[in-house]
Amino acid sequence: MSNVDSSPPLITARAIEWRAGGRTILGPLDIEVGAEECLMVIGPNGAGKTTLLRLLTGLLAPSGGDLAWRGGPYGQLSRRQLARRIAYVPQVRPARVPLTVEEVVLSGRYPHLSARRIAPAARDWRAVHRALSRVEIESLADRPLDELSGGERQAVYIAAALAQEPRLLVLDEPTTHLDPRHQRDIARLLRKLHAGGEQAVVVATHDLNFASRLADRVLALHEGQAIACGPPAELLSPSHLDRLFAAPFELLRGGERPLHLLQIDGHGGDE
Repeated sequence: MSNVDSSPPLITARAIEWRAGGRTILGPLDIEVGAEECLMVIGPNGAGKTTLLRLLTGLLAPSGGDLAWRGGPYGQLSRRQLARRIAYVPQVRPARVPLTVEEVVLSGRYPHLSARRIAPAARDWRAVHRALSRVEIESLADRPLDELSGGERQAVYIAAALAQEPRLLVLDEPTTHLDPRHQRDIARLLRKLHAGGEQAVVVATHDLNFASRLADRVLALHEGQAIACGPPAELLSPSHLDRLFAAPFELLRGGERPLHLLQIDGHGGDE
């Protein structure tokens, strides 16, 4: 992964806010998402992480401020055009999906269809098969989604997002409810995808060690405000985390990056 990105940003947000019920949930916030970076968004529950992701993906319209894709306002892009640029893997999904893996991944091609072309073409199937290959789940293509483990299902939804052929991949808590092996598998997958240079990645997570392994930059949110943004070695330090989560942390050394965070009360660094 590259920590230096000289390309113009994919997304520029200036003073964006989102309000509901007369209350400001997020912002005002300034942020850029680089064309070659992995940005991790951390913070306690209720910090505004999911709201930020939904604003960046265009699923919510800002109550104030401006959002631009490569310098052009979001308002100039249709929902379909934006979905060709940004793919979103949400945290909450239906409990039952009566489709095969291949059918779920094919659903990612929807933004590329139109009223005049509602049936998938050869290029759509090529995108599906390439997405299955990139996520290394070709062997699951004919399996019903409902028969898969949580980690396998998460990989399928990431493949569906890749089938959109987006420039930016946005994920909300991709390792939640997964066992340690599947957490590691998803971390390796996202690292591989980002290292390939085809997608920038934005991830909201409670898993601080996951963030330390993948991030080029970390954005810390608290009560809807950005309190810090910078390299993981600076942001994921006990002093910053103590203030952010109002809980003591300890820094251990080791692993692929010399950083492992342990919450001292024994609940782990992801709460």
